This record gives sequence, C-alpha cells and structure tokens, in this order.
Amino acid sequence: MTQAAKTAPREFHVSRQARDRYRFDDALFSLRGNVLLADFHAARVFAQRMNDRRDLVRYPEQAVKAGQINALGLIDEISHYLVHLYRQQRNPQVLEQALYWLYDQVGQEQTDAALRRFADQFPPLAVYRREIDLDD
Repeated sequence: MTQAAKTAPREFHVSRQARDRYRFDDALFSLRGNVLLADFHAARVFAQRMNDRRDLVRYPEQAVKAGQINALGLIDEISHYLVHLYRQQRNPQVLEQALYWLYDQVGQEQTDAALRRFADQFPPLAVYRREIDLDD
C-alpha cells in the first residue's frame, strides 16, 4: 500500500450517479479525520438536495431525513476510527494483509478490477472533479 493511500482523506462514499443526480455541494465530501459533516445544517442541505429531486407527494416514504444522513456519516466515521485504532494498537499491517488475502482467494487481477470498479462508481472527490485520473 502506498504512503498516499495510507494518508488519504476519508470521504463519505456517494455514488457518481447520486452526485450527478442530486448536484451535491462538493464541500460535503471532504470529510477528514474527526470532521463528519461540517454541522447538522450540512446534513439538512444534503437531505434537501435529495428530497428536491423526489416525488414526495406521491411517494412520501421516500423522503430523506437529515438525521438519517447524519447517522450514516457517524457510522462511516466510527468505522474509520475503529480501523485506525485497530491498526494503531494491534496490527498496523491489517489492510495490506487483507489485500494480499484477497489476492490469494480470488486473484490479484479480479481484486484490482473490483477495487477499480468501486473507485469508478464511488469516486474520491478529486477524481470526480477530474483533478486527477483514477489511474494516477
């Protein structure tokens, strides 16, 4: 694993399709370290963007609540933190070991292809903005 991958910012994974459809503010995706969404207002704006593109008159059950978005962000950030603690306290090489385990189980080519598809469908912000190419 490269040093860049080890220190890369942790972003809230939102599909390219959802970003295109809902036209989210890019600032919502630069989640680093302890920052979740800048504040609850940001979660409200995020939810409102989604609700604006939905037919809530006919399908009110499809309404997205800011609390749901905030909860997803919390779960995501807690997961990152738990992995960070595990790496720090128990096994700094766990991610590399997991990658090599996948290589052994399904092959390097298939593993790399799956990771590539994920990164294409859920691109990091810089890739989505076309500031860097996924292959860089």
